[in-house]
Amino acid sequence: MSKNQKRNRDDLITFLLPLLLLAFFVLVAVFWNNISWVANGDVWRQYLSDAFPQLFPRPYVLVVKKAPASTIKTATQPEIKTAAPAAESNKPRHDMLTIPKINITAPIITAKTDNNDVVHGLLDSGVVLYPGSVAFGAAGQTVILGHSAPVGWPKIKYDWVFSKLNELKKGDMVVVTYNFETRYYQVVNTRVVSPKYGVPEPTVKGNSLMLVSCWPPGKDLSRIAVEATIVD
Repeated sequence: MSKNQKRNRDDLITFLLPLLLLAFFVLVAVFWNNISWVANGDVWRQYLSDAFPQLFPRPYVLVVKKAPASTIKTATQPEIKTAAPAAESNKPRHDMLTIPKINITAPIITAKTDNNDVVHGLLDSGVVLYPGSVAFGAAGQTVILGHSAPVGWPKIKYDWVFSKLNELKKGDMVVVTYNFETRYYQVVNTRVVSPKYGVPEPTVKGNSLMLVSCWPPGKDLSRIAVEATIVD
């Protein structure tokens, strides 16, 4: 390569390099909301905890550490699971929670134990109907747990499902399809409480649906609890 060719190549590199760097930073700025998780240590801890649970414990703890007194079943309260109607018995069940305001549709997983590790594992697959909750539509409190995650967290599993609970306002609709029946709820209030107090007591009579998650998203500092009442 002649000196002139080498000089021309170096000049071209000197000219293109700033343009490439500028294009890179513009693309990062435009798509940051979709890729910001790369710079989030919690994401990598989540991956490590999934791959090596003994070496890297899960970064989040269960959103409810114990069942509040108001959610414990008694002999007079109906069981959560009921037999499917005869006409529906051959159809697969699709228990779902839908919140149109925040564009959420997630499967409802019924927890059979309140063991912390078991419930936490179930949260990877959807939202969890907390054991001890009263049946949907029955008198008392029905509690659904879900994960929350920081802004930019990739939509892996259901870590992100309740990240926008704070956007729900009074009157917003929550739809529950469970055991072949669909019920409609309206939000009545939202509270942020300390983890040590567990699930807040219902403020409405009849059936109260409480959606609970860690707050702020991805942090185990508080709990956000959105209460909704059933629409007759």
